[in-house]
Amino acid sequence: MKIATYNIWNSESGMPYRIKYIVNEIKLINADVICLQEVSSRKLAEGIAANADYPYWYFDNYPDNEEGLCIMAKMPFLECETWIGEANAIYCSFFYNSQKIAVVNVHLPWDSVLIREHQIIKIVNAVDKKTYDYVYMAGDFNCSDFSDVQRFLLGECTLNNCEALPCWFDLASAYAEITDKKAENTLDFRKNPRFKGNTVETNSRFDRILLQNTYPQQFPVLSRCNVFGTAIYEDIALAASDHYGVVVEME
Repeated sequence: MKIATYNIWNSESGMPYRIKYIVNEIKLINADVICLQEVSSRKLAEGIAANADYPYWYFDNYPDNEEGLCIMAKMPFLECETWIGEANAIYCSFFYNSQKIAVVNVHLPWDSVLIREHQIIKIVNAVDKKTYDYVYMAGDFNCSDFSDVQRFLLGECTLNNCEALPCWFDLASAYAEITDKKAENTLDFRKNPRFKGNTVETNSRFDRILLQNTYPQQFPVLSRCNVFGTAIYEDIALAASDHYGVVVEME
């Protein structure tokens, strides 16, 4: 099963041509399920799903804003739920190979570490109320893999006297160790033209896919994890988004 996450950049830069490049990047990876952030409207979500050949999709927007989150899948959903209002997240589940798989699409706010920490606690608590065989959390966490949000998910620290039990595993970090290569950044301030002239910010890995600890159930096998969406399209002098996406393959 392939699972992906992609922040598609809610910006007029490169539009309307950039939409077809977003669709192109999504079709190239051919994920079974993909989480999208910064989807500017329900209409755009519907169009991307149709053009990228995803018959099932779920979208919800933020209060007083057309922008929202979308989960698209090749298989029908069992359950869809929005947590927007409490946290920037939506939840969907489905059957895959006779197992109930759940996916949480997350886009934590960029402008407040305090709100990010409050929201990730609410998301983890909401996940704990669900039943599933495996659950993945994917999206734009708007913080580094050294942040307390990440450490909280990994079970390495508490936040506001709360802990993530079971803990989560960062699949890019695991794959980096397997392949003896560094986990790839998703915000590239050196090569992505969106950030041309930015000599201050450093490359970061804000976009991540995590798997909740399945013990005592056997772990699935992680066979691939890489970024996508790195191509620069000459006619717009941009990549399809300011973020690169992440795709994992689990067996």
